[in-house]
Amino acid sequence: MAVASPLRYGVVAVIVVTLGYTSIRIIPMVHRDLELLREVYAVDERGIGLEGDLQTQIQESRRQYLSILSSQSRSEEIENETRSLQDYDDMIARTESRIAQLEPNPGDSPRQFHQDWLRYVTLRNAVLASLKSRHDGVNKIDEDEVNSAFLRLNQEIRSGGAAFEASSARQIAEVSDTLKRTLREYLITVFIKIVVLVLLVWTDWKRLRAERQLRKATQDLQASEDKLQLAYDSAEVGMGIVAMDGTILSANRVAAKILGYEPSEIIGRKIREFIAPEFHQSHIQQLASLVSGERSSYMGERQYISKDGTLVWVRNNVNLMNLPGEERQCFFTSEEITQQKQAYDRLAFLANFDPVTNLPNRRSFEEQLTAALKPSVGLTHGVALLYMEIDSFDFLKGTFGRSVADEVLNELGSSLAAFRRKDEIVGRVDDHGFGMLVMAAPYDEATMARAGELRESLRRAGEFGKHKIPLSASIGIAYSSDGLTTSSSSRHGGHAGADTLIKFARAAMLEARSRGGDSIYVADPSLQERAAQRHQIESALLRGLREDEFRVVFQPQFEIATGQLVRFESLCRWTSAELGPIAPDRFIPIAEQTGLIMEIGRRVLLDALRQAKTWTDTGRRIGVAVNISPMQFMRPDFPHIVTEALAVSDFPPALLELEITEGIFIRDLNLAVARIRELQRVGLSIALDDFGTGYSSLSYLQRMPIDAVKLDRSFVSDLTTDTATVSMVRSVLAMAEALNLRVVTEGVETEQQLEILRALGCDEAQGYLLGRPESAEMALQRVLDSPMQQMSTTAARQGF
Repeated sequence: MAVASPLRYGVVAVIVVTLGYTSIRIIPMVHRDLELLREVYAVDERGIGLEGDLQTQIQESRRQYLSILSSQSRSEEIENETRSLQDYDDMIARTESRIAQLEPNPGDSPRQFHQDWLRYVTLRNAVLASLKSRHDGVNKIDEDEVNSAFLRLNQEIRSGGAAFEASSARQIAEVSDTLKRTLREYLITVFIKIVVLVLLVWTDWKRLRAERQLRKATQDLQASEDKLQLAYDSAEVGMGIVAMDGTILSANRVAAKILGYEPSEIIGRKIREFIAPEFHQSHIQQLASLVSGERSSYMGERQYISKDGTLVWVRNNVNLMNLPGEERQCFFTSEEITQQKQAYDRLAFLANFDPVTNLPNRRSFEEQLTAALKPSVGLTHGVALLYMEIDSFDFLKGTFGRSVADEVLNELGSSLAAFRRKDEIVGRVDDHGFGMLVMAAPYDEATMARAGELRESLRRAGEFGKHKIPLSASIGIAYSSDGLTTSSSSRHGGHAGADTLIKFARAAMLEARSRGGDSIYVADPSLQERAAQRHQIESALLRGLREDEFRVVFQPQFEIATGQLVRFESLCRWTSAELGPIAPDRFIPIAEQTGLIMEIGRRVLLDALRQAKTWTDTGRRIGVAVNISPMQFMRPDFPHIVTEALAVSDFPPALLELEITEGIFIRDLNLAVARIRELQRVGLSIALDDFGTGYSSLSYLQRMPIDAVKLDRSFVSDLTTDTATVSMVRSVLAMAEALNLRVVTEGVETEQQLEILRALGCDEAQGYLLGRPESAEMALQRVLDSPMQQMSTTAARQGF
């Protein structure tokens, strides 16, 4: 291309110079021919004019001659006319001479004309001479000769003119042909050279255009390469090229940074140097599969050794590059997945282990238990499940907080992990419940001894742990081969057997706790029956909610001093379509354990407020008290549920009293106090139910922002027989008065009990003496019949 361009430009220059040179030569020739042509045309025009003049002069001379012949003039006059005729002759001679000078091709024609003219003039002059001498006319013969000569003369004039015109035309044609030929040759030469020049210019334009396109393509390619290099260097994933022998040929910044190096530090080294030893074999095998052509790419995750010696997980995507004419290479992309692997490992751990105790969680424990319950060849013994729960864990959590409780559980998990034998399985199966699976025969002493060791391990964990909190546990034991789970396992498979075994072991644990805690109880057939009944109640609870089987009844509360009806306590009653009437003390604990108490409590609250609204609509100021479970109360949205129920029912908040138990304060005292204050700002009041049955009820009174306390019925039953009970009630009333708390006594069943309470100064009372729980219709009728002026046995019976 570098040689072709000057050569092409040289050819163009030669053509341009040749065209100029040809134009310089041709133009004068053309100019000359055109001048000659113009001259010929000019001569032709003059010749034609002279021919006309000559013919005119001859005609004038002829007329003059004929005039002389026909006139009767004297000889002197004839002489004069002859001289005049002679002037014409001189004029004709001069014109003839001028014509002869213009003759394009002088020849015989001018000479013939001159001879004929001289002969004519001679004959004419002879006739004129004769005429002058005779004066009697001209000889006829002479006259004819003169006429004949004149005719020949005219004929010559015409022939000469025609010859002159032909000669001029010929000469003009020759000049024109020469001019045409010259112009044609010039134009052909110019056309050919212009065509060649146009072709050269067109090809040069195409070349320049191709060069521009090539230059642009080169620039675009360079820009693309620059962008590719920039993307390669700034990519968020590692990239590089490796030879088939494992030598690193190229690596971007991220690929080197993953290993803690600069790119220049790893290029040229074998990639095997950075791979953790346990992954060397897999690397060799995968690389060999590429070399052999077995596959063209692979993806793998392996550990690499970074510059500082730490291990990092890297995910590699390797693709074989097999470009024609080049050695085969591998292109790889790398992504560090150390944190991702750790997260996956953490998720895998959380899927199977409890993060607080680091023990297997319930799902993992059940899977291992299911596997242990499957029939195995050569297995001659059964398994025993030990279910353990920490006694008073809610008190511990409420007193010290959740974080301290979790630390205690963590210490306990470490202790149980160390306590576990090789063939045993330990796991956390509930909030503060743990399960341990041991291989054992039914009711053997070794299992009981192991349960005792487990209980002692828990105690030691509390005594020697970080917080040194004394711990005790209730343990339930269930055997897989004692008939408790055999039928269930056969019908539903191993998982159902595991679930059933856990239920029986937990039921045994609850039985141990009901006997005072810190004890061990072995499941028996009667416990199985109770567990089955519990399962029936759980299933019936769900159906009861769907079918709206729960009803609210109301037990009146009276002011002791005046006998005035002040409020009703709303109580939940359930008549199951399947199981019939079920006592609250049977279904309420199960509802709390299953979480169904949330919906049951919401419905009871709303129904109670709607019914209580019918009382206030009568113009009477009668309040309503609603029992709230700890699970309900501690829910974050509980205040919203209460305010929404008040808004829906349009019931005055000041007439609503929520009854809670001190278990709420044991769970989380600070949260309970904050929740009470939030509810009190709505305008309702809070009463502490079952007062006197907890761990330290009197000490809690000063810290609880409550409005009233309800003495448990256990105090009232002993008022008439135990003076110590009377003293205790008197102390409670005194403290309540000091704290400005209203006191309501439950379980008043006799006139004597009522009189003692009146004497002690108790504020309010409720019980069978004053009114049993009654339907909404009966409660409304009681409201319409209030106020009650005095209370007697007869009046109380009328309120039944």
